[in-house]
Amino acid sequence: MAAEKDGVSLNLIFDADDTLWDSNIHFLEAQSEFLETLGRAGLNDHSVVHAAIRTHELAIIEEVGYGRRPYVMALHRVVEDILHPDLHDEVRPVVDSIGERLLERHCELLPGVEETLAELAQRHRLLLFTKGQPAEQLRKLERSGLRDFFARVGVPLEKDVAAYRRLVAQAALDPAHTVMIGNSPRSDINPAIQAGLRGAVYVPHPHTWELEHEELLPDERIVVLASFPHLPRLF
Repeated sequence: MAAEKDGVSLNLIFDADDTLWDSNIHFLEAQSEFLETLGRAGLNDHSVVHAAIRTHELAIIEEVGYGRRPYVMALHRVVEDILHPDLHDEVRPVVDSIGERLLERHCELLPGVEETLAELAQRHRLLLFTKGQPAEQLRKLERSGLRDFFARVGVPLEKDVAAYRRLVAQAALDPAHTVMIGNSPRSDINPAIQAGLRGAVYVPHPHTWELEHEELLPDERIVVLASFPHLPRLF
């Protein structure tokens, strides 16, 4: 993907979780608390618990989509599924507490995000496109202080090729002047390229959710950056 330094204004689409602010680390810490809770209840086989979490998490995503509240629902289903019924009443309130902390945690901005968006917004149109629960994602956005940088905000249930094509149509974007920026090969980079966008910028995050891992397409329109503040070098 050629850099744009010739005065041409672009549509820059940004992911949110683990691109603009930390998010998945909160899930990992909640999971750690959950494992400790079940361990105190006598269930110490982490592989069994991990497998149960994944099973119920994926089922709930199919029902209601991604997000923190669906994840807490999955933890409660795990309790019902694999813990002895005599222990349910003891463990449920602890899971509620884990869930409350997860839901209320503030998502810290990643280094340089606010300054970088402020600079890019002077030259380009910025859009936010991040999957999850709409109310949850919009609340995080408002708390972040970044809302005014974005001309448009979209929260789809999934970010696949069809979702990017809908965004292009609904927002009247020219794909030849539109670039996606995010931390997930599966949701941000590969489908954006497959949908025909000008390019995509992959900014890795050390705690990206494992189900978002995927090999990057072998495509010259994809650029890998070490950190978010390097974006103005491209745009």
